[in-house]
Amino acid sequence: MLNPSAMKILIINCILSTAEHGIIKRKESIGDCMISNFARGFIKLGHCVTLLASEEFKPTGKDDDMPFEVVYFPSRLPQVFKPTLLPWPKGLCHWLKHHAADYDLIIASETFQISSLIAARVCPERLIIWQELDRHQQLLFKLPSRLWHHIIVPLFMGKVTIVPRSEPARRFISRYSRHVSDVIVDHGTDARTLYPCDEVDKAFIVVSQLVQRKRVDRIIHKFALLVGQAGYRDYRLDIIGDGDQADELKRLTTSLGIENNVVFHGFMSHKQLAEPLRRSLALLVDTSSDLNMVTIAEAITSGTPVVTNTKPSTASFIAARGLGIARDNWDENDLIKVINDYGKMHQACVIEGKELTNVACARKMLGV
Repeated sequence: MLNPSAMKILIINCILSTAEHGIIKRKESIGDCMISNFARGFIKLGHCVTLLASEEFKPTGKDDDMPFEVVYFPSRLPQVFKPTLLPWPKGLCHWLKHHAADYDLIIASETFQISSLIAARVCPERLIIWQELDRHQQLLFKLPSRLWHHIIVPLFMGKVTIVPRSEPARRFISRYSRHVSDVIVDHGTDARTLYPCDEVDKAFIVVSQLVQRKRVDRIIHKFALLVGQAGYRDYRLDIIGDGDQADELKRLTTSLGIENNVVFHGFMSHKQLAEPLRRSLALLVDTSSDLNMVTIAEAITSGTPVVTNTKPSTASFIAARGLGIARDNWDENDLIKVINDYGKMHQACVIEGKELTNVACARKMLGV
């Protein structure tokens, strides 16, 4: 039976995944990417979704089972407007002029995107911009970002509602726009796959690309200090993900003498990682440059506390709600604290995780 109040929702999110060193690794499917999961939240509420994205991220497979339509646009002048940072989608303006009126709501990702500027010029009355950035991009000494936010945002996006994905993002974009929602809408997680359980292993978990900026090496060093202590020698660290540092990190565990305590699982789909994630004592994060990490929300939804430094924009949220530990230079003593206080932190995650599902986040966005 059709939902009589069903809406047609358009999501503009050109960059479907993070490209390390500017290299896009096309995947067989985009089903596991953040924006696909976000779109499924609206679909579960009975709405119809179309996604617009850059052609450079088009999957190698057919993606026939996707529950929404995806329209891909090639990038104009990719040598200048890099598809990994600031893509200029060729034909988007023409497409919106002909199709925007067919949609009840249009959600564009980020103020600092050419696609958001085009949408703000063509269909501002139907548009919400979903803001993740909580600081200026470092490119060219932050000059492009500063110019964009000081000039483009107030001139051409001044009347568009902006919904932040975190409190730091809200504070940042409020410096440049008067139309920022007080409602914060996170990325959302798939509650069908990610849910808590009351059984836990003697294990911590890392879910990450194995690349330099994720600083998984620092996590391994701290974990080594934990298992070097009496009473903690049988704890395990599960590392899920792949990347160009995989072999180097494996050699590090051997040099530290903890190769029997660390398991490298390689890449896993959300369905595969759900069980080890919910059975872990904590998700460990020590990144050098990340914003709103989807993995953190996924851990909380799974009832798993988070130990992180303060780089992720959700760090203050974790600290305020008792969902783990958020401090720079966390160490093995913080891991011991999680072991001792797991029950309390786990219950806090179970309660808070209900508000972080993709359905809950879709409802919040529609409420705005």
